[in-house]
Amino acid sequence: MGNSSAKTTAHKKELMLYSLEANFGNVWKAAKLIKIATSTHYRWLKEDNDYADKAENLRDIAYRNIKDHLMDAALKMVDKGNAFVLNRLIGVYFKNIPQDMLIASRFNNVPTRVKIKWVSTPQDPRREGYVKPEEKGNGGG
Repeated sequence: MGNSSAKTTAHKKELMLYSLEANFGNVWKAAKLIKIATSTHYRWLKEDNDYADKAENLRDIAYRNIKDHLMDAALKMVDKGNAFVLNRLIGVYFKNIPQDMLIASRFNNVPTRVKIKWVSTPQDPRREGYVKPEEKGNGGG
């Protein structure tokens, strides 16, 4: 009876790991899906080092997947013209860019240069084909 119980537990642990991956590391959802208590998962983490290592690796993978999904969603919003999201992304990704560039130039013997591509908006007078809007109040005679 103990051997059967050990096989069942091993199978449940494997299912839990798959479920954790499918639910982006959400323990509650993963446990609910395979019909175990969350406390069982946490007990397995304490008792089984191999299970704990696999669960930790899955958590790292889940965080990376979440980050990728969030980035895709943010880029879709930027493509639709959401300037707020674009500004936040620039702030996040270029927060330490001068320091990062100095570190890279030390390792690669490359002079530090920054090139920023400017993208105009339809309302920008410097844009080719810009038409000045008619001024209000020039109603003529």
